[in-house]
Amino acid sequence: MSQVNRVVIVGGGTAGWLTAGILAAKYGASDDRGQRLSISLIESSTVHPIGVGEGTWPTMRNTLSSIGLSESQLIKQASASFKQASKFVNWHKGEASNAYYHPFSAPQGSARLDISPYWLLKDADKGQYAHDVCFQPALCEAGLAPKVSANGNQSFVANYGYHLDAGEFITLLREHCTQVLGVEHIVDDVVSVEQHNSGIAALQTKKSGLLQGDFFVDCTGFEGLLIEKALGVGIQDASHQLFADTALVCQLPYDNPNAPIACHTLSTAQEAGWIWDIGLQHRRGTGYVFSSDYQSTDAASETFANYLRPLTSAPVDEGSFRTISFKTGYRKQFWVKNCVAIGLSSGFLEPLEASALMLIEQSAAMLAEQLPTDTSVMHFAQRRFNSSLTYMWERTIEFLKLHYVLSNNQTPFWQDNRSDQSIPEQLACLLEEWRHRPILDSDFPSTHDVFSAQSYRYILYGMSDTQYSSHSLRGYMRTMNQQTFATKQFQLNHSLVDQLKGRLPSHRGLIERFF
Repeated sequence: MSQVNRVVIVGGGTAGWLTAGILAAKYGASDDRGQRLSISLIESSTVHPIGVGEGTWPTMRNTLSSIGLSESQLIKQASASFKQASKFVNWHKGEASNAYYHPFSAPQGSARLDISPYWLLKDADKGQYAHDVCFQPALCEAGLAPKVSANGNQSFVANYGYHLDAGEFITLLREHCTQVLGVEHIVDDVVSVEQHNSGIAALQTKKSGLLQGDFFVDCTGFEGLLIEKALGVGIQDASHQLFADTALVCQLPYDNPNAPIACHTLSTAQEAGWIWDIGLQHRRGTGYVFSSDYQSTDAASETFANYLRPLTSAPVDEGSFRTISFKTGYRKQFWVKNCVAIGLSSGFLEPLEASALMLIEQSAAMLAEQLPTDTSVMHFAQRRFNSSLTYMWERTIEFLKLHYVLSNNQTPFWQDNRSDQSIPEQLACLLEEWRHRPILDSDFPSTHDVFSAQSYRYILYGMSDTQYSSHSLRGYMRTMNQQTFATKQFQLNHSLVDQLKGRLPSHRGLIERFF
């Protein structure tokens, strides 16, 4: 039984420094008795982070605010831009549905009523779901910003996250954590791990000798130095559900430095996977996520190059693509004894829907909330943390799989993704129910459901030509007051599009106002 006075984080990268910042912001300042939680981060100078997680959720705004970083700092020092949505192209081969949006803003009027059943009831003037219920896809198509000015206190018009340069973001976090939040930065390599009955006792390093701690956070990436190599916790394999295992990555400068900046992530389906394409201030971040079981690396490189060539006047060198191999899955336990894994050391899922940084945020915030002051009660926090994180990872896998299940692409990769044995059981059950009724908010009752019913509606109704019988919608057909309200929301949405197009600056125009 002992107090938890020192936390040692092993590994930098986004996971390490974001975790350090969240912990230090909560516990780093001295209390009335002069006591504070000591936070140290060990970072190797020879091991470089993966650094391709460049898309965030809107949650990142609150996360950065909680640790004292402003939006202006992010824009100026991490080449950040605004992300309002994801746009999926060619995931579903249909005349009207070969592209659709998953915006960050909720459907119009959703605080009062789910208007999607009334959209399903529409016969005339029925367009694409996201465009009909939310103004944000129109803003993305027009290249408009989510708010009027660069004033940090100015409320936003549309909900947004960020696109950012991962390397620059890590540098920004490192400087803020060490210079403002008091995190001890140790540049060294861990050569061995000493253990005792309660977990990890100390770390032997090359230059600093023996470093002791009361609690350890493993942010060592795919290596899993503490959680796997020392504590022996394996990965729960999910590759039978999400098939991708390789990514080719390329940074593509703009031909014109004043080129428009896309304010959504573009995800374009390919033969054996999909290509992400995001707009930063000075370049595009792109990558092809694919399964090596269905396409060779050489063929994938050619597919990726063919996508990139129309986007640039410069030659595209396939040999310059960075290759990242990964195994899809998550830890069987994230917290064991006095060690928690966060980031790539906790698992990996393909970057569809930008879930990587979200899971880091959730893990670090939950750790900060649950971190015990005494080791005697650590097993209670461990059990709660593991249960919550396992639930989040499983629900995230289901949501990513939804995109594949709804596709009607006909190559072997896409066909096999629709096989019954590859679909998680809970998702399969919900899909069967949704054949007979609309998606309900109550389908996702847990506070740990990371994707809401609104997100599922954007994907299901965006990708498929959902048809319901009058019997299936009978509970909505006689509620005239609600029908009238829904009709007004559809009209208001289209009116808002016209108004906002006249008010909002271009995406690049807003970014330039920060400088």
